[in-house]
Amino acid sequence: MADEATFRADHVGSLLRPPALLKARRRLAAGEITAGELRAAEDAAIAEAVRMQEAAGIDVVTDGEFRRGDFRSGFGQAVDGITMRVFDMPWHTSEGVTKLPSNAYFVTGPIRQRERLAAGEAAYVRSLTSAPVKATLIAPGFLADRYWKDGETDRFYSSREELAAQVAAITRAEIEALIADGVRYVQLDNPGYGAFLGARAGADADGFERALNADIAAVEGVARPAGVTIGMHVCRGNRSSMWLGEGDYEPIAEQLFAALPVDRFLLEYDDDRAGGFEPLRFMPKDKVAVLGLVSSKAPELEREEALARRIDEAAKFVPLDNLALSPQCGFASVAEGGNLLTPGEEFAKLRLVAGAARATWG
Repeated sequence: MADEATFRADHVGSLLRPPALLKARRRLAAGEITAGELRAAEDAAIAEAVRMQEAAGIDVVTDGEFRRGDFRSGFGQAVDGITMRVFDMPWHTSEGVTKLPSNAYFVTGPIRQRERLAAGEAAYVRSLTSAPVKATLIAPGFLADRYWKDGETDRFYSSREELAAQVAAITRAEIEALIADGVRYVQLDNPGYGAFLGARAGADADGFERALNADIAAVEGVARPAGVTIGMHVCRGNRSSMWLGEGDYEPIAEQLFAALPVDRFLLEYDDDRAGGFEPLRFMPKDKVAVLGLVSSKAPELEREEALARRIDEAAKFVPLDNLALSPQCGFASVAEGGNLLTPGEEFAKLRLVAGAARATWG
């Protein structure tokens, strides 16, 4: 299984936004600077983020999602017909559940793509480094499910399946274009799968099938040149060190791992919210399980020997050659809601992933 696209020291993609970049985005919203000035601030921050990732020794680099307000907004920036609204969302913390104003996106008109989803993001990062570049995209299965609103979306689409087919086609075209541009690693993110775990497992079998079918349509048959990989991050929610989903992967593992034709699954395993490694027994022999053992939510640095023990535990269910390592999620899926770490702690986490991966796989 091991080849140049295994990327043993992986990470999910988003990074803590520098204060200067957050300030520039606020100033643009207030009309105090131009879009060009924001772009220059983004460029400078991304260049520094690339240097940081290279120094950490991680196998792939991203732009930190620095041009996005959150992990979903790249799609909305490129596609008409989507409206953002704010509502109170329940987030889990170690002290219990709290509700915070959160952005939600809905399809409120016919979807029309105006521009590429991630062309400018990927091109700039590739100009900065010779390291393999990862581009991240929101999964169409998540869009088709969460962007639907009864009474509004159904004025323009006869079914969720019709909407899913369109967003899957847009995503597929972007994946193929990114690969043609020289991007070595395309990662989809679907936080929606976390809703089918734990106490809610089996509650919406039709919803799971719709999400899975949309994600399959986006990647099935996409050609991968040598050294290119496509991954899926199964997210459990990520904002200000809080989360949404809990429960092990058992309810969806067999179907998800077998049916979704990606090359690797990035799975959150940083604490007991994710359960044990037993669901990894369903991982096909030609796919990589990326173990998210290093927390992007807590500043405390894990011990390398503890990571080695957990990798050995996972290897009871998946051959060691089909495993890789990463933080469990991004460090700032929401720009203004980054996790409660310092930039130095973020760097230490990435350096730990790189060091532990080298110690395990060489």
